[in-house]
Amino acid sequence: MAHWVDTVPTFVVLTVVLFLPGWLVVRALGARGLEALAVSPAVSTGIIAAFATVAQRVGVRWGLVPLLVVTLVSVAVAWLARRLFGRHDTDLHPARRLLGRPRPDAVVAIAIGAVLALATILPAIGRPDQLVDSPDAVYHLGRIKTFLESGNFSIVNPTFYPNGFHAWVATGLLPGSAGVLPGTNVATIVLAAVAWPVGCVALVRHALGTSRLVTYAAGFASAAFIAFPTTLLGWGVLWPNLMATALTPGALALMLQAARSGRVGQWLAFVAAMPGLALIQPNALVALVVFALVWFATARLRAGLLHHVSWLVVARDLGIVAVLVAAGLVAAPSVSAQLASTQSYQWDNKVSVWTALVEVVGGRVLISAVLWGLLVLLVLGIGWIVLRARAALPVVAMWVACIVLYVLAAWSTMSWTALLTGYWYNDKVRLASLAAVPGVVIVAAAAPAARALLSRVPAIGRRPLLAAVVAVLVIPVLTLGLNGGTRDDMLTGFFQPDDPKKVILSEQEQQSLARLAQLIPTGQAVVGRPENGSPLMWPLFGTDTLYRSIPIPTTGDQILIGTGFDNMAQRPDVCEALVRNNVRWAIDSSHVYWLDKPERSSGLKDLDKVDGVQAVRTDGEYTLYRVTGCGLGGGSGSPATS
Repeated sequence: MAHWVDTVPTFVVLTVVLFLPGWLVVRALGARGLEALAVSPAVSTGIIAAFATVAQRVGVRWGLVPLLVVTLVSVAVAWLARRLFGRHDTDLHPARRLLGRPRPDAVVAIAIGAVLALATILPAIGRPDQLVDSPDAVYHLGRIKTFLESGNFSIVNPTFYPNGFHAWVATGLLPGSAGVLPGTNVATIVLAAVAWPVGCVALVRHALGTSRLVTYAAGFASAAFIAFPTTLLGWGVLWPNLMATALTPGALALMLQAARSGRVGQWLAFVAAMPGLALIQPNALVALVVFALVWFATARLRAGLLHHVSWLVVARDLGIVAVLVAAGLVAAPSVSAQLASTQSYQWDNKVSVWTALVEVVGGRVLISAVLWGLLVLLVLGIGWIVLRARAALPVVAMWVACIVLYVLAAWSTMSWTALLTGYWYNDKVRLASLAAVPGVVIVAAAAPAARALLSRVPAIGRRPLLAAVVAVLVIPVLTLGLNGGTRDDMLTGFFQPDDPKKVILSEQEQQSLARLAQLIPTGQAVVGRPENGSPLMWPLFGTDTLYRSIPIPTTGDQILIGTGFDNMAQRPDVCEALVRNNVRWAIDSSHVYWLDKPERSSGLKDLDKVDGVQAVRTDGEYTLYRVTGCGLGGGSGSPATS
């Protein structure tokens, strides 16, 4: 744990960068309370990602000073927008105008969630510089390094891809308190242990009330699911999706608050969060649209049941929404080629509807056992909401919507279902994580349900405080207590796999590549099979690598070199590609990561048999070669040694 203590400055900086800019903006817009704090990370990310792209367009290097400037400008614009559009909002009490009134219960609940997250995540990861088992990590780490080295945090650097996660992490690492790998690991912990509990407590308090029991239950409920955040910390690696899902409860809480209060300032703050969510992972916007539609449909049905409006009006309104949604779903992939590509993802191992339900409701996603404790809490929570807290019924409906989407992704082979689940790459794991957002409210509702049951026990019923304490502790006992080992095994398996072929770079291999990287002059590039881990020399050591992702592209110089490097003596086109990219070094290794697509780098195997390269040094499982063919015989390096 001493290694984690060293990352505290990085943790603090990343947290401040994530919360402070957005919090200042939403305060200027007139939003207050825990909901304002919970939504501020999405607003901050929008400011960073959008203005970093603008800065690149006008030739300004992104940094902390530009962030300060654009934050102040954004606050001024927000204040003006509130004066123009929110002037009819009821005036705030003087005590809430500046800093508001912190609620001790909410602070304690957030602290509970944070402590539980840290206690379950840090030991499983091991060290801050532990590399997660995922090919996607190579791309994400490389892009953050590219941002830091170039000062260009644009959405199109190096290619078009949402830049919210990468721009926030890189901005937080600008002071230089940590390298890219440990800094990114710390960033994911900030999301799981700070942003997620804050959003969960805000959402639960808004949905179920502000009693101490419910508030503390929210803190425990934030750590109740394995599907989120545990799964997305290592599977994929879906770090942008991790960030988007972690910020969704805060945005949802503010949306529900604004819908009920009608305050323009709150609506403006909610709208201000949308660009940030889109620039992190667009499916976060889609999730909010789904939740909003479910909330509207539930509200209309409730109005019909209470005879506030006629059923004819209810049918008309729901029919109009259904037609508009259907038209949008059909038209969207025609308008967006990127969306069409996302919806084209197909996954093997389809399961039955019953199996899919067991997986998502019972928590059996990527694990072999049903989480019976979690299932009991969900049943208790739904029962309590249906019988005693009907104002939260829309949240239960949102959870059901996530379940339906999960089942479609896990079971259906029909092409039309991709119109619904394609926003999440038709990936059931992402949808299971999304179900945890409304699921937290249901689990928190199990606490008052358990208290009501315990009050019937004579020995406990006469002691209300004891009943409340036992009721709230039921949540961690039935989740962390019963399934703590399963959670730990999953996360440990992501960061410390037992199978050597699922380790991109072990600690020893990192050290070997670090020593070889010192032999490569600055500005000269190195090429190697991406499956041997050499692309990580860029984010870890700053060595210019031709490949910065796994697998490599199917067009351009990268595939040309990957398939023709071993025949460079007869391939002028390969030589031209090497010269264009200043590739003067090559890496070979007996280590091969599990990922397939070996045909894309078939020319980079067995370099000791290739004409045009000279062995320079062997370190562990890696051998560094100098490219001597294609007229690239210059360079420096010592004779080959072991």
